[in-house]
Amino acid sequence: MVKLTQGAINDVMSKHPSGTQLHDDDMPGLRVVVGTKSASFKLVGRINDKTNRYISVIIGRTNEVTLRTAREHAAELRLALRRGEDPRRPVVDVPTLKQALERYLTARGDDIRPRTHQIYRQLFDGPLKSLHKLKMNTIDRETVRTLHESLTEKRGPYTANGALRVLKALYNDCARTHELPPNPVSRAVRFNKAHTRDWAVGADGLPALWQKLDAMENRTQAVVWLIMLLTGLRVTDACSMKWEHIDADGVLLVPSPKGGPDRSFKTPLPRMVRQELARIREETAKLESPYVFASRGKKYPYLQNIYRCDAFPYAPHAMRHTYRTAALEAGVDMQTVTLLMNHRPQGVTWTYVTRAQLIGPMREAQEKIAEAISRHRGMSTAPSF
Repeated sequence: MVKLTQGAINDVMSKHPSGTQLHDDDMPGLRVVVGTKSASFKLVGRINDKTNRYISVIIGRTNEVTLRTAREHAAELRLALRRGEDPRRPVVDVPTLKQALERYLTARGDDIRPRTHQIYRQLFDGPLKSLHKLKMNTIDRETVRTLHESLTEKRGPYTANGALRVLKALYNDCARTHELPPNPVSRAVRFNKAHTRDWAVGADGLPALWQKLDAMENRTQAVVWLIMLLTGLRVTDACSMKWEHIDADGVLLVPSPKGGPDRSFKTPLPRMVRQELARIREETAKLESPYVFASRGKKYPYLQNIYRCDAFPYAPHAMRHTYRTAALEAGVDMQTVTLLMNHRPQGVTWTYVTRAQLIGPMREAQEKIAEAISRHRGMSTAPSF
């Protein structure tokens, strides 16, 4: 090591041959490297990231950077190395939560169903609104724990859990490309215990359900509810049905169910449903829409406003619960129910099953389930379909 001075730096090219390195005794790790055409300041130091490796960082040419500036910069670099930071990596601005959401939704694209997209937006613009402007690396454990406890008290356990699960997913997605601390949601939040919702309408409640369904003024919406009840389809799959996806044998293709296109499936429609679809097709022919339940509005191409109300106080997903329960009560085996509802089967054996070859048995089971549900319609006094 030598005592570097600014004067020595100015004369370094004339007094030292190429390849010479002059080590500064005032700043450990700082050196001057003499080349054939110029000399440069360089810092060599060990990074504190448990790899025990040395790295070198060029600070600048001696004819552009003064010795004093080089030492100041070297001191900053040494601090960064102690923190385990590699100063050679480009500084990437960590996005805010709002920016992370937009990036996530854009990257996932069509993999996220419209309804899931809508839920993310609702949770983001509601329960997570206070975090919009926070950079992802500043969201700490205390923040998320306090938010979850507050949401649980004010909005209920399900909303609190849903909002924090969205935050957890966005944080994990951001961590793919940015150096972030461990996910604060995983470490700080104790999710509220979820209880399975007892939504299935039993035999004693089905007559009342049929009465309300038959009395529904909007008959198009009534058919959507009927389809969910007799096929177990999710509300988005029922509303977004296209004519081209129903073949001549009454088998429906659901091209993008929950889980995306990779989970697409076919299911036979029961006779009662096929009869109602024939009527719908005749009534809506003038709309020339590819959708079975075409919307007359401009915002959405198919029917959207399917939700519980005073006249029909059942949740859309309750139809799916009712269908599954009725299927088992009717004696349909669980494997067939799993196929009809497009649940993911368990076990290696299912990888050898060709679903397309089971349409016949599935159709028989579908008719059996529809009959078991519709027999409770006998107490209805309103006009039938």
